This record gives sequence, C-alpha cells and structure tokens, in this order.
Amino acid sequence: MKNRKTFVTAVATAMMLTMLAPQALAETAQGAPVAAKVDTKVSADNYLKQNAGQYGFKSDLSDLKHVSTINTEFGSYVRYQQQVDGADVFYHQVTVTLDTQGNPILIVSDYVPNLTGAKGKTKLNENDAEGKALGHNKIKNTKELVSRVFGYYVEGNGAAVPAYKVTAVDADTLSTWETFVGAEDGKILKNKDLNQKVDGTGKVFLPNPLETAGTKTGFLDNNDADSTALTGQLKTVTLRGLDGSGNLTGQYVKAVQKKYATYSATNTFNYTRSSNHFENVMVYYHIDELQRYIQTLGFTNVNNRQITVNVNGTTADNSFYSPSTKQLTFGTGGVDDAEDAGIIAHEYGHSIQDNQVPGFGNTLEGGAMGEGFGDYLGAIWEDKLAPTSFGNACIGEWDAVSYDSGNPPCLRRLDTNKVMPGDWYGEVHADGEIWSQGEYDLALQLGVDKATKLILQSHFSLTPSSGFNAGAKAIKTADQLLNGGANATAITNIWAARGISAN
Repeated sequence: MKNRKTFVTAVATAMMLTMLAPQALAETAQGAPVAAKVDTKVSADNYLKQNAGQYGFKSDLSDLKHVSTINTEFGSYVRYQQQVDGADVFYHQVTVTLDTQGNPILIVSDYVPNLTGAKGKTKLNENDAEGKALGHNKIKNTKELVSRVFGYYVEGNGAAVPAYKVTAVDADTLSTWETFVGAEDGKILKNKDLNQKVDGTGKVFLPNPLETAGTKTGFLDNNDADSTALTGQLKTVTLRGLDGSGNLTGQYVKAVQKKYATYSATNTFNYTRSSNHFENVMVYYHIDELQRYIQTLGFTNVNNRQITVNVNGTTADNSFYSPSTKQLTFGTGGVDDAEDAGIIAHEYGHSIQDNQVPGFGNTLEGGAMGEGFGDYLGAIWEDKLAPTSFGNACIGEWDAVSYDSGNPPCLRRLDTNKVMPGDWYGEVHADGEIWSQGEYDLALQLGVDKATKLILQSHFSLTPSSGFNAGAKAIKTADQLLNGGANATAITNIWAARGISAN
C-alpha cells in the first residue's frame, strides 16, 4: 500500500518469538511424554500457563481469549486474542504452533504485559466515533454499513487506551478506511487505508504476451487496441467450475463489471483484449486456477471461497484487495491491470494472507511481507505458465511496458539483492523486494511447489503484527512440521542473505 504510515507500538520492541528446544517439546511440566492426538488447545493452554512468566502472561491466562484452532495434516495452530476488561486489545494476539503429536514448537506473541483498562472514562458512543472517523477521512457516502467495535488501542508508550475501531468503505473512492478513535476524547489514534494496492496495471494472457512471445518488441497498449502481435498470443483455456448461469461465476470466482455484464448461453467466452469482457475472462481463469493449484499442495482451508472480482472497477493505475468487503478491484490506468496474470496473482496473494491471518500487515514489515508474498505469487505463477528465461524474477511484464524501459520491463524484481537493514526504505512495495527475494530463492533451491507449500503453511503461525523475523521463523517451523527440518540449513542461509534471522 502506498504511503502506509509507520505504526510504532510496544510490539515493535517487545514482540516475543520463541523456537522451543527439541528436548522441551516432548515433555509436560512433570516430564511425561505428551500423548499423540491430544487436545491441541489444552496442550497450548498448559504450555502458556507453565511459561507465563517468560512471556509476561497472567498465570491463569484470564486476558487471553481463544480465537481459533486450525488443524492441518502437518500440525495445529491455536490462536489467542489479548483482552482488557473483556474487550479486545486491537491487533495483539498470540499463536501456538504444535506438531502432529500436540507438542508446542513455536510461540509468536504480540502480548503486552500489565495492561489496565480505563472504566468510566469513555465519553463517546459508537455513533460519535463513527462521525469522527467519517469526518476525518472526508467520507460523504459509505458503500455499506459501517463497522464500529469497542476495544483497546496500545500506544507507543505501552498504555492501553479505550477506543473504537471504525471501518468504512468510501463509496466514491472505494477506499476502505480503518480508523481508531479515542473513546475518551475523540482523538484519531491511527488511520489507514486497508486496501492492498499495486502500482500499475495490466492483465495478461497465459501469463502475458511478452513472456509467451519472449520479447517486448512490438507490444504496446495503444489505449486497449487490438494488434496482430497481441491477438497472436491469446491461448485457449478451459474455464472450470462455472455455475451454468451463463455468467463468469463459479466455485471460487465471481467476475463482475459495472457496465459490461459478460454472458454466454453456451459458456463460450472468446474475446480479444479490446473488448471490455476480456478482463473478466482473465480474472476468472487465473484466480480459479490459482485456488486449484493451492489445493493440489494439500490446502483446502486457504481462501477456499468464492471471491467477487470487480474488473475495471476504477480508472486509476492501481488495483487492490479490500479486507472489509473481501473483494478485489482492478484498475484501467495504463495497461488494464486485469490483462496481466502476475498482477492478478499479486492481488489474490493479499486475499490469501487476510484469509489465513485476518488483519495481517499491521506493521511496516508486515506490509512489506504482504507485498513481497504477492510479488512472489505473481512471479512463480508467471514462471509456471511460461517456463522460459524471459521474465524470470520479474513481475508484471505486460503491465510495466508503459512505464519501464527494461528488457523485460518489470513492475518489480525478485533478485535485487536488497538486505536488511541497509536497504530498508520505509515503503512497503520497495521493502517487499527484500521479502520476495527470500521466498523466490527458496523456490529456486527447493522447487516451486515445495517452497510455496512451506510459505502457505507458515502463514498460520503469524499474527497481524508479525514482521520479518517472525515470518522467517514460521517458514523454518513449517519445514520442521512438513519435512522434519530437512531444509533448516537452507532456510537459515536464505534469510541470512537478506539480513533476517530465522533462528
């Protein structure tokens, strides 16, 4: 996201990430082995209680509310929400990762010790808070009902401030604003646009005309006009999972467009890129196939849902995912974004992370991880569809043809050799190249399928405020669960090359 404001809280300095020693994993407090097929939540509760002093938790875990338990073939993940006086502390969670025997092997914690509430000090109600938030963001018309949630916001000094989290979609700009309003004085504590955006446009073919042709010569946007070169790169594909209504609606995708409804009684959708229907076909095919690919890796619980995609939904030169509406919107500035499979996959990556860890990307490092994962997904999807050397370690070749003179032109690259902390810039897209190269290097060493499986598995371990260090540790933990730690050394070295510790 452009211009993401820095969010500094106690988490930045106090987040605790612990990889448990192997000898500690197989024992309870009394030293007895943990039995197979135990209740994973009970196991996680017991471990947190036994080690409450280490993390600053209350001994009875009375301010940690159980959120979810996710069981997979390779391990389980128990998530907790920190609370004060029964209300959530926004974006402060704890996750416990357990192996198949129910042994805790990784703790990721955003917990802030010794928080106290402020009963009796709230002066604003929900309507007051909504008015403050809408006024601050100059929202005149909302797209849907506004969400108002009371809880506690942790300031930089570690104090818990009673606040309302107001989430609203601006009907005019489609921006989704999350605003924290102090319940005592109406002060705006934090404000950000939640829409995950990409700087550029362009949707492609299979994956895009430059990659399948192996050259950029002769390929110009020319205001959406057809050309012999572009039409020659169109590939015939199977659109799977259509619901038979004649619309581009299926199990995993619902492609919509405000002015141009795409319909075929015979379910035949053959268009060239000058047609406004062309982008609908592109988003349906690529998102549907991406979800099916994820399921071939063994995941049936990663964004396994129908996602609404608003094609050509904005004239701006960007696209975004909205965590509020759970929808994707693609822009028409420059090359239409929905013509480039790398851009489609990038935006779908934001949807994936929000599905696995709602609210993910609450810090600058987390935002960079989100952009980096999106770039990784876009790059490996392009590589799988067109396994040639042209465009490797590059995303959005067709999208970038109007603004990058490189050969190939790229929105961003995954081989820039950026390293923490020297190359940290403070902008999520630029800093995302640090994270994306680590993931792309993992794919080069282990193979795309194995690396992608580790990366997706690792997301379950994260919290909304996780950063680079937590992400690298989670990938290493995922390898322990899936492969018995066979790739531990490679993972450590890959992230060390980026200046990030996985230990």
